[in-house]
Amino acid sequence: MKKPTLLALAMSLVISTNLFSQLTIDGEFRPRMMIDGGYKTIKLKSDPVLVYIAQRSRVNLSYKDEKLETYFSVQDVHFWGDDDMYSSSGVSGNSKGINLYQAWISIKPTSEIAVKIGRQQFSYDDQRLLSARNWGEYQVTYDALLFSWGKSTSKLDVAASWNSSGSTDALYPKGKMKTLNFIRYEQGVGKVTLSTIALVSGITKADTLTDVALTSSFGLNIVYKGKSFDARLTGYYQSALNKVNGDISAYCLSAFVRKSLFNDKASAGIGADIYSGNDGTISDATYKKTQHKFNSLYGNRHSVLGYMDFYNSIPDQGIQDYMLKTEYKLTKEVLIQADYHLFYLNNKGYDLINIEQIANKHLGNELDFTLQWKVMKEVTLQTGYSFYLTTDTVEKWKKVYNKGVRFPQFAYVMLTVKPTFFKSE
Repeated sequence: MKKPTLLALAMSLVISTNLFSQLTIDGEFRPRMMIDGGYKTIKLKSDPVLVYIAQRSRVNLSYKDEKLETYFSVQDVHFWGDDDMYSSSGVSGNSKGINLYQAWISIKPTSEIAVKIGRQQFSYDDQRLLSARNWGEYQVTYDALLFSWGKSTSKLDVAASWNSSGSTDALYPKGKMKTLNFIRYEQGVGKVTLSTIALVSGITKADTLTDVALTSSFGLNIVYKGKSFDARLTGYYQSALNKVNGDISAYCLSAFVRKSLFNDKASAGIGADIYSGNDGTISDATYKKTQHKFNSLYGNRHSVLGYMDFYNSIPDQGIQDYMLKTEYKLTKEVLIQADYHLFYLNNKGYDLINIEQIANKHLGNELDFTLQWKVMKEVTLQTGYSFYLTTDTVEKWKKVYNKGVRFPQFAYVMLTVKPTFFKSE
């Protein structure tokens, strides 16, 4: 009788000490088939239409109680058929293996304060500067320390990071993020949310140098959310914090308003995005020494500048995007969306072919159609079709002018399944 009694006592102690904790094991399975007739660029008629399937698979482990929270996620990302371990009789695997997506621990000394350490996501505001970028198969995470404070309608986040290639070499690859630091404050007042962010990021100037070029970005977001109407106004300014990579003076402005229709079954919104750029017609030496093109840094591109992703890297003259976005709920589970984008260069520049002429600023039009079906709680099916109506200017920029091109278009079908394998009560 003693052994069962002692075992029962031990079990009760474990249960009582974990009364307010929760352990969850879940996953994600996301295959996506693409039919690529001009995704990201304009294809020549001699180029084939590509069909490929990419798959993201994840297993996530999370633990949470009153004072401590941890999250661990591993993933495998591959194209169907890209395995490098195979023979004529079959495929045995891929040497690329599994990579670490997230791994962090969050300590909560009080109900208002949390300190998160490790590899984590950053996604804020309109996602112009910091975004998880879910369209990408790998997404984006950051090795950083994040201090968070929150009370009622006020929130403060402070993050810091410093990256290295190892313990024996101070050099770091050019163009790879060396450091990312930011302070963000959010304040809600009724239906309005105001947030400000100051971000400092740095890259090394060259693979053989240790000097870090620091860029500072300052942003202001104003968001209004009403019962049937919402609006957002955003502004960012960038400058060089040091002179390692020269002077910077750039900006991004964005405005969007949306109205719900038909008892919230539909909505329509209009907006405009302006990314500053360099004026190629100005010969003033002081002006030319300064970089005027805005850098989105770690922000979203796909859902911002059109699903065709023509402008993951914007032209040197910057870009203007005037948009109309609509959506309609066919049922509680089925949503259809249609977005229209009208693109222009933001600044003047010389034509890339006729170099003595000023380039036409019109960059073309894009239409994006999406259907999303919530099949069940864990399963979502999404399909989309996009096409782009080009101009001479964008064809010259994409280096396909006067070469005989395909009509730029692409379609996709994506299945997302998020099962929960275990969840403690």
